[in-house]
Amino acid sequence: MSDNSTLLTCAFFVFLMQFGFVAYEVGLARRQHAAGVALKNLLDWGVTITAFSMVGVALMLGASSDGLFGTTGFGMAVDALPNTTALDTTLVVLFQLGFAGTAVTIVSGALVERVTLLTYAVISVIGAALIYPIVAHWVWGGVMSGESGWLEAMGYRDFAGASVVHVVGAAIALVGALFVGPRVGRFDADGKPVQLPGSSIATSALGVVVLWVGWWGFNGGSAVFNGASVGHVIVVTNLAGAGGLLAALMLSLRALHVIHPPGAAMGGALAGLVAVTAVADTISPGLALLLGVMAGAVFIAATELLQRLRIDDALMAVPIHGAAGALGIVVGPCLASTGNAHAVWEQLGVQLTGLLAIVAWSIVVAVLSFGLLKRFTGLRIAPSREVLGTDGWREGAPTRPDDGQDWEHYL
Repeated sequence: MSDNSTLLTCAFFVFLMQFGFVAYEVGLARRQHAAGVALKNLLDWGVTITAFSMVGVALMLGASSDGLFGTTGFGMAVDALPNTTALDTTLVVLFQLGFAGTAVTIVSGALVERVTLLTYAVISVIGAALIYPIVAHWVWGGVMSGESGWLEAMGYRDFAGASVVHVVGAAIALVGALFVGPRVGRFDADGKPVQLPGSSIATSALGVVVLWVGWWGFNGGSAVFNGASVGHVIVVTNLAGAGGLLAALMLSLRALHVIHPPGAAMGGALAGLVAVTAVADTISPGLALLLGVMAGAVFIAATELLQRLRIDDALMAVPIHGAAGALGIVVGPCLASTGNAHAVWEQLGVQLTGLLAIVAWSIVVAVLSFGLLKRFTGLRIAPSREVLGTDGWREGAPTRPDDGQDWEHYL
């Protein structure tokens, strides 16, 4: 199979991850919000296609301006994008579209059940057209042109997006969660977390399986850009996911106050998959399993930390994508040192520098975006709509949640 055929096949698998995200989020959201969650996921895909194609592609893959951002190819002018490889430029754009969509969708999970449709649409535009493409140019800008982004030139290592996709999405999500605030009833008067049960663990588990398979394309497709073995990449990806699942599940049995075992198993699997994304091209199978185990533990710890800080991340997006992504970026190159541009300790400094730059850029733009939206349009839906649900307008829709809690004083 040629590289172009491999890229097209993997782009299809990455697109299927959107289905996985919908199922995962709908299952963890309360029943009265299922339709609203599905709509937001559908909306962000349409927004991502438009914003990334018209603007983001150029900023990511266009002729480089000092390694900071691209300058050609706006309006989907593919012929204006530099390409010195045998890869079809349009297929590269299609593949990267799935990455941009993933970064944007991460935000949806953290803010589920309480953010307005307008707020989410605007943030999706900014994420797909500006935040993600700039970071991607820093790290992968030279993938077709040979004009390296500034982090790429330093030797910064991120094989398939542990930071470029996952940390970026998590940073935006964290800012959003802080600006929007927790869901109604998420914490009691003493600040202790209150469980708001999702509509279907089975649906969420199905979503995780689809995401897991989609990761074969996510990481496997990235192998065509540096000549790595697609088979090896998929094998270590699977092992890291398994390690994360098992570690988080075991730890959850000792920390039931933090997260229930099914949620831990699903989140741990995704955390392992995120972490190995940083180094799937060179890490050994045994070390990939170890990295997954570490990611599962970090996921549980980060989930508990957010609860202690009273930050409501409904789908644990920040622990899964942010904490595990950062782990992969920092620890991954130490475990898989054969792919480093520098000696291990020097590489560690490069990784930390790059990670801090990516987080800073994502947070600054997100703060400005959420701040302006809060001032001029508002961020949240009405408290009564949170209780009744974002699809409560439909004929026959429930007029009260059926989770056994007393919501009357919120209506």
